[in-house]
Amino acid sequence: MTPSSGACGGLDLVAVSRLAMAELGADAVLVECGAGIAVLGGPADDELLTAVRRGTGDPRVTSLTDGGASVHVLHRTAPEDPGRCRDLLQAFARHIAVILGRDDAPPDPDGDGVLAVDDLPLLPDAVIAITGRVAGMMQPLTGATAAGITVWDAEHGILRALPGAFGANDDVVAASVTGRVTNLRSATSRVLTTGQPYLSNRASGDPGIIQSYVDIFEITRILSVPLNNGGRRIGVLHLVNKPTDFTIDDITATERVAPRIAIAVELALAVARMSAQQRLEGVLTSVAVAVATGRGVQDGLLPAFRQLADVTAASLVALVPPDSPPLLCRRGEPDPELERRVIDEGRTFGSPSSHGELPRAAGDPGWTVLRAPVEVHGHRTATLAVLRRSAEPFTDAESDVVTRLAALVGLAWATEQYQRQLAEITLLQERERIADELHDRVSQILYAAGLGLDTLLEQPDTAPDDRERLLEVRRLVVGGDVAIRDVIHDLARAPGAQLSRRLRREVQAVEEEFAVAVRTEIPDDDVLAPIPRTVADALVRVAREGTVNAAKHAGPCRIALTVRVDQRHVGLTVLDDGLGLPESRWLRVRGDALDDSRGHGVAALRRTVEDAGGTIAIASPDGGFGTRLECRFAL
Repeated sequence: MTPSSGACGGLDLVAVSRLAMAELGADAVLVECGAGIAVLGGPADDELLTAVRRGTGDPRVTSLTDGGASVHVLHRTAPEDPGRCRDLLQAFARHIAVILGRDDAPPDPDGDGVLAVDDLPLLPDAVIAITGRVAGMMQPLTGATAAGITVWDAEHGILRALPGAFGANDDVVAASVTGRVTNLRSATSRVLTTGQPYLSNRASGDPGIIQSYVDIFEITRILSVPLNNGGRRIGVLHLVNKPTDFTIDDITATERVAPRIAIAVELALAVARMSAQQRLEGVLTSVAVAVATGRGVQDGLLPAFRQLADVTAASLVALVPPDSPPLLCRRGEPDPELERRVIDEGRTFGSPSSHGELPRAAGDPGWTVLRAPVEVHGHRTATLAVLRRSAEPFTDAESDVVTRLAALVGLAWATEQYQRQLAEITLLQERERIADELHDRVSQILYAAGLGLDTLLEQPDTAPDDRERLLEVRRLVVGGDVAIRDVIHDLARAPGAQLSRRLRREVQAVEEEFAVAVRTEIPDDDVLAPIPRTVADALVRVAREGTVNAAKHAGPCRIALTVRVDQRHVGLTVLDDGLGLPESRWLRVRGDALDDSRGHGVAALRRTVEDAGGTIAIASPDGGFGTRLECRFAL
């Protein structure tokens, strides 16, 4: 026989053989059939060709016969792993045999059955329904009793199965048919890579099919063809478990309708994406409404988390603060170990990411998790994590919505914090009003009563019994006056050496005077208590001057006041995103040079801070908007 490159299947054979040659690291692949010998790669030298013809057992030649064709893999030097070479050759040899047995003139099947998938893109659940509909359509055409559709995700470089794969009712099991196109013992990988069909009527034990999937889906016979739409390969269609053997005619009949199925699959996926996007926007809307109406964080977020889990098919949506219990919304059966991992990663505030693991075996769906930071007043305070118990990556739309939802969570927390601060200010004002009323009215009345009793006791004609009774009444009045003054003292004494109350009062005064909103972040009362009075006075002065300057000079902007305390320092920052300073650099408020450029107010503020032992700085970012005023004191 004379070697050639055009015999035995032409270009169809070339695609599979070249993939085999690349995977096996071979120098040439020879396919021997009745029409001659096709040589792929090479050129193969005469010595190797002679070895092939004579079957001399040369270690540089690996040969296998399947379906009337012989396949020979040629290496110029003996392969390092002959066993792997022979095992993988079995898969390719079977695939080559299928190609050689094909008829170039496929029959024209009845197209009426194909119309059954044409309305699928109009269904809201088209992606869920399409596998079953395709199986029902192909049953009278080929005799297959079930189908599986795997689609190519070019963005993430993986193949994934649509629901209902191979007749499975368990979506978790179906999701395990997901992975990268790297295992060429997988019929799906070879069909997608080469664009050539495959069939096996003895699926059990077939080296060209991953046996764990044969077992879990109870596959006895399988036929696989590529799904192409307009020259683009979008996935692979599998038909399984025909009562009798699949034939080459079944391949050609399936290939005839595959383009229409590919169109229906792409349209169904597009409709699913648009529907999901609309529902995802609804999640954001519900949270925005909850924030605007002042609903509590937990009451407003849990319903939205449930919606998000439904739309994204997530098994867990978790809001994870660093040092307090997470807010969890579960869907379906929990996986405690995986949930614990997601929560632990959320607490560490790792970089926002989408990651996971592809299925390791049949029945294992893998998992994917998406994280987004939750920030309040520019500081990260929690992580929003979404866990999907399948390896299907999150889409860009899903990632965008989760990121925006995390921002709304931060807004909800900030709003709740602001409302709580307003309530605290109102409470402090009411305490002061009551203390003033008690001092100005009740305490004065008791004092006057005490004076009146003293006058009666000084009368010389007061009877001894009356004097004793007056003394008892006077003791009661004095005791009542002492008790009232203790109440006045408790009401008027604000926690944190009055610093928290004083700061909030200054902020409220600026808000009322200039009709602006100032976000505040002030530590708990017990944290502020150790701050010396001189430092506290300076902090209040900076808070007042900084917020007034922002309200007067920054134009329409947002203003935030933050107090930070650690074991060694206390600092106060006033930040706005308004017009900024004329200079686009940090200005240290030290020395007389700055007095002329910033005016008397800043110079006076500098003296106040330095007299209390602190430092102060004003900044405006390069080329940007906003001003940052910051003072710092050692404790």
